[in-house]
Amino acid sequence: MAQQGQLFKRNGAWHVRYRVKQIVDGKLATKRESHRLASTDDYRLKSEVADLCRDYMAKINVTSSVPEAGASIGDFVENTYFPKIERRLAKSSVAGYKKGWRTHLKRHMANKRVRDFRPCDAQAVLDAIEGEHGQKLSHRTYAWLKVTMSAIFAQAVRDGLRDVNPIRNLLTPKGKKHGRKTYAYSLDEIQKHFKVFAGDGDITIKVEDGTDYVPEISRKMVRGLIGVAAYAGLRQGEIRGLWVDDDLGDVLHIKRTVWETSLNEQTKTGENDDEPGMVPIIQPLRKLLDAVKPKYGFIFTGSRGAAIDLENLADRVMKPMLEANKFKWAGWHAYRRGLATNLKQLGIDDLVIQGILRHSDVSTTRKHYIKTIPQMATDAMQKLASQIEWATDGQQQGLPDTQTTQ
Repeated sequence: MAQQGQLFKRNGAWHVRYRVKQIVDGKLATKRESHRLASTDDYRLKSEVADLCRDYMAKINVTSSVPEAGASIGDFVENTYFPKIERRLAKSSVAGYKKGWRTHLKRHMANKRVRDFRPCDAQAVLDAIEGEHGQKLSHRTYAWLKVTMSAIFAQAVRDGLRDVNPIRNLLTPKGKKHGRKTYAYSLDEIQKHFKVFAGDGDITIKVEDGTDYVPEISRKMVRGLIGVAAYAGLRQGEIRGLWVDDDLGDVLHIKRTVWETSLNEQTKTGENDDEPGMVPIIQPLRKLLDAVKPKYGFIFTGSRGAAIDLENLADRVMKPMLEANKFKWAGWHAYRRGLATNLKQLGIDDLVIQGILRHSDVSTTRKHYIKTIPQMATDAMQKLASQIEWATDGQQQGLPDTQTTQ
């Protein structure tokens, strides 16, 4: 039977008292609780606050039979939400949600109850984080925190702890307009990178203390890694997850990723055997792969035979070698963006580029991967200028001679 709630006045405010079921020390128990509805200055008569009481008790009645609804958001996130998403999302995605929660959200909302959290509470959380960090955080980071909160309460709705998701109609702090700038390597830069690692001799890196560091990786292995990043546009996890059998001669079959030490038999975009991710192997890449392809196992391995650690390779080899030659190191993903930008510069349609990069939406390709480089912008404006000149000449040739009189 639905509870009506017991309305009472205390300390200059109206409160409602009700019963809830909770799990205490692993056992189900019934507990009496109360909730502040409004100030007596705003609602002087008991009859005036009755509607607020009914609305609140309707929400309580929806979840009163679910013991977990009275749990704190912190307990729900750590003990329910994270374990559930760990079973269905990639470890890298879970890590992103955990970072957003533990770095920014937890201290602002962990002690609030799942069933009591309202849109105004969510806005207060974002406002508090903005007050702490201001424009030190990008607008994209604030948007991601909003997405993280929404995902948490979407799970609460699915679990029957709430009837609606409270993360709605929120104002996202502006933050830094673009956050960290992304970069795309041009074809010329990529060729220069290959030249840095040309030949077959050992790679030798000068350390700050004046000694030499000789990494175990070969030059041809580095060239192969640059090749699959720049000529196939693979993500870091996909490069690490490439198996010998994934090389089909004319295409690379992208069907797994490796994140940290975890192997996932599915790619970021969810390609599978019914819709396999296939990337054509162009001849320059074919030669690079033939030079390093082993007989079995991962194509690119570290010293112990496991999937190569690209972050470690970037810090210890790529960055110092390129910077020693006065070149920019912008990360592995800059090769993937470079592929999109270089194809666009060659006149390839955006939808074709989307297919090569295996994005689920072409807007992602256009917004985050195709970079307008200065020469492209100059060429585009020159084309515009030529059309304007042509139109102007044509109009002038068709006009009769006129004289102006005053």
